[in-house]
Amino acid sequence: MEQIIYLIIGLLSGWLALGLAHFLLRQTRRWWRKRQYGLPIDHSLLLVESGRMLTRAEDVDEVAKFLTIELPRRIQIERAALLLPVMNKMVSRGSGEVSLPIHHPAVRLVASSGEAQKADRGRLLELVQQSRTDLGWAEVWVPMMRGSGLRGMWLLGERDGGLTFAPEDLNWLAAIAREAAAVLEAIQYAEHERNVASEMRALYRQMVKTRESERGRISRELHDGVLQDLSAVTRDLKARVTMGNNEDASLEEMAKLSGDTVRFLRAICSDLRPPLLQQDLSSAINAMVAEQDRRSSAPVHIDISAQAGDLNLPDETALAIYRILQESLNNAVQHAEASEIAVRLTAYPDRLRLTVTDDGRGIPGGIASAHFVSQGHYGLAGMRERAAMVGGKLDLQTAEDYGTVVIFELPR
Repeated sequence: MEQIIYLIIGLLSGWLALGLAHFLLRQTRRWWRKRQYGLPIDHSLLLVESGRMLTRAEDVDEVAKFLTIELPRRIQIERAALLLPVMNKMVSRGSGEVSLPIHHPAVRLVASSGEAQKADRGRLLELVQQSRTDLGWAEVWVPMMRGSGLRGMWLLGERDGGLTFAPEDLNWLAAIAREAAAVLEAIQYAEHERNVASEMRALYRQMVKTRESERGRISRELHDGVLQDLSAVTRDLKARVTMGNNEDASLEEMAKLSGDTVRFLRAICSDLRPPLLQQDLSSAINAMVAEQDRRSSAPVHIDISAQAGDLNLPDETALAIYRILQESLNNAVQHAEASEIAVRLTAYPDRLRLTVTDDGRGIPGGIASAHFVSQGHYGLAGMRERAAMVGGKLDLQTAEDYGTVVIFELPR
């Protein structure tokens, strides 16, 4: 019996000693980690905050500011840099000027691993020490990977108090870097698309200017050349008809045909380059609407609620309004088969608004410009580009069998 009691006491003592040793070991390890790594970083909370901040970033500079200033401040890092590829180099967008060849051995080594690495030991330490650039301050190298592609390199310096990063901290930094790489890729793609769109808009603007210049040249050539000669012929024919010299029975008919041709050529010259436009937009619009009303079976009503000063616009802007109205009227008559058209030009304190309303058959299939361009119809796309060229916005509202409303608004 006594032996059993001694055995139980021995087992309990052993378990107690083992538990105490385990407790002391845990406390010692916790003390050592706290001394080496500081207080644990709340990875989950900071990862959520990082995702929110990165997804709200609108350009590369905002991403760089977050990765090199805001986040390092949260985790007590003295210095950070974001290196992004520019041509054949990795150039910093954060604090400090750092530049590395894109094929630098240290960059290749970190990128091949795809994970954050400390620079205080191993092969990376050797490559850093061999580099011509002062990189001794960078304690951690974090590759910004997007798939197998390297989008950048995130360098982090020493933490306050001589603290270093724990292994789980490196995994967390790598996760943030991958998220930032995705955001950078989206931003750079958007910037590329904006640049392409800007180039296309510049080309279109140049094409429009060239076309308007050519229209003006043709209008002048017609007016000063063919039109003047034909007008002279018409006057001679009418004079002969008036003198009663009717040897040829078709002389009067020829004079009438010649006069009609003169009026037709004048209309062409006016369409090519409206003579009233440079002096008075309101008069030019009224003249166009009156001519359209005369030629079309659909009556065109016009209402201009604007003072003369409200329509004192640059030539390019006035021409854009004129061409948008011209295209809208042609579409209403030729394609919509409207029975009635209304034009309204209104000046508000903050904007100028042009509306063209018809009661035609509407636009089947919606108003997507790409749909019409694919079918070889460029009118709608051209109207929108003209509106954008002068800082305005074009909107269309349409419904089958209920007509179409073209709305152009120009901020003042």
